[in-house]
Amino acid sequence: MDKDKDDQLHGNIVVNIFRCSNLLERIGRKLVCEVGLTSVHQWFILSSLAEGDLSLKQLGQNTQVTKQNMTGMIDRLKQHQYVTTYEAPDDRRVTLVRITDKGQEALVRLEQFDIFGTQTNFKHLCTDDLSSFNRCLLQLIRNMNEGQHRP
Repeated sequence: MDKDKDDQLHGNIVVNIFRCSNLLERIGRKLVCEVGLTSVHQWFILSSLAEGDLSLKQLGQNTQVTKQNMTGMIDRLKQHQYVTTYEAPDDRRVTLVRITDKGQEALVRLEQFDIFGTQTNFKHLCTDDLSSFNRCLLQLIRNMNEGQHRP
């Protein structure tokens, strides 16, 4: 493939990722409102915490959110009793976040909507395609993160 076609393909991919992102945001906003959350990012945070307690820094890395924004989101989630925070036992400078029962209930309700299941958005993609797509997305995220750290 020549450089012009390569550049055009890259541009098309970026535009399509933005389109997909906008659609996911629109769908996600409707869903989170139905369970009492105020943003899709809150869903990301609760999903990250479903595996166990994480520090604010780890949550920021998992969700691609800055520390300042993460602190505000965690404060709002705390106010509505979706999460609790505590100091790390081995380093009091580190704040850990834990999902509450109410947060777990919100996640369960979100999972029940099954908008991303095989009967809907992914119905024409086989498991191999989805695995490959997921690997590509993860690599793209890694590349973009590395690009941010270059001078």
